[in-house]
Amino acid sequence: MKLLRMVLSRLFYKPAVLLLLFLVPIGGMLLFGTLLEKGQQEIAIPIALVDEDGEVFSRFVVTHLSSQDRISVITTTREDAREMLLRHEVDSVYVIKENFEAALKQGNRQEMIEVWTAPQSLTTGIINEVIASMAARLSSSVNAADRVLVLSALLELPLDAEENVVWQRTFEYSESQWDPEPLLTIEYKDVSSDGAVSDVQKQWLNPYLGMWTFFTLLIGVVLSDWVLREKQVIFPRIRSTFAGLRNYLFVQFIVYVSFFILQASASYFILLSLHKAAPSVSLFLSMMLFVCVSMALSFMLAAWSKNLVLYSWHDGGRRLKPFRGKFHPCS
Repeated sequence: MKLLRMVLSRLFYKPAVLLLLFLVPIGGMLLFGTLLEKGQQEIAIPIALVDEDGEVFSRFVVTHLSSQDRISVITTTREDAREMLLRHEVDSVYVIKENFEAALKQGNRQEMIEVWTAPQSLTTGIINEVIASMAARLSSSVNAADRVLVLSALLELPLDAEENVVWQRTFEYSESQWDPEPLLTIEYKDVSSDGAVSDVQKQWLNPYLGMWTFFTLLIGVVLSDWVLREKQVIFPRIRSTFAGLRNYLFVQFIVYVSFFILQASASYFILLSLHKAAPSVSLFLSMMLFVCVSMALSFMLAAWSKNLVLYSWHDGGRRLKPFRGKFHPCS
C-alpha cells in the first residue's frame, strides 16, 4: 500500500500527465473522428443520368436516385454523358429510354434502361440493384392499380369515379405504402461461423473508435518514457529495497492501466451520448482489452529500447552522471 500511495502521489503531482492521458485520446477521437466522418459523408459516386422519357415514372427514378446517400447524380444528355464517361468524370451512365412509363404500365421492364460502364467501375452492380428495386416498386404499384379495375369489373362493383381517376388514386395509395419504409422489410445480419452476430467488428470500423485506438496507443507509448528515465538510475537502487523491482514495476503498470481504463470508459460513454456508437457490452470489454494490451506493449517497448539520451544533472557547475545507481561527478 505504501508503494501504491507513493506511485499515485507522484502521478498526481504531474497534472500534465493526467491531462495528456484523458484529453489527447478523447479530444483526438472527437476532432479527427468528426473530420473523417464528414469526409466519408462527402464521398459520393458520380453517375450520369439521361432521361429521354421525361414522364412521371422517369422523373421519380431521377429524384429517388438523387436522394440516395453516396451517389452524386448528374442529369445530362446522351452525348455529354458519353464524353463524361470517356473522360472518367463519372463512374457509369444510365439512360432511361423513351416510353419507359408506358412500358412499365404494360408490365414490360426489360431493356428500358441502358447502362454504360467503364472497365474500372466498382459500383455498377450496387446502383443496378437500386434502379431495379425502383422499377419493381413502380411495377407493383401499376399491378395493384390494374388489379383494382379488373376485380371491380369481375364483381360488377360500381366505381365512384372514372377508371383513370380510380387507377391513379390506387396507384398513389400503393406508392404511399413504401414511405417511410416498405411494409415488408428484410433485416440482414452478418453472422460469424459460430452463429454469433459480429456487431463489434462493424463498430470498430467507426472512425471515432479508430482515432481513439490510435491516440490511446500513442499516449501509452509517450507516457511510458518513465521506464527509460528510471531504468539506469532508480531501477538498480530499487533492487535492494524490500518491495523489489518487480513489485515496483507491477504497481506502476497497474496504476497506469487503471487510469487508461477510466479514460476508455469515459470515451465509451461519450460516444454513446453523441450516438456515435451503439450500446454493446462486447465493445466495452474489447476497449478495456485494447487498453491493457496497448499498455503492455508500450511498457515492453520502453523496457527494450536503448536510451540514447545522456541523462545529466547540473550541481554547482558540475555535471553528475549516473553509473550503477550512484552519482559520480564528471567534467
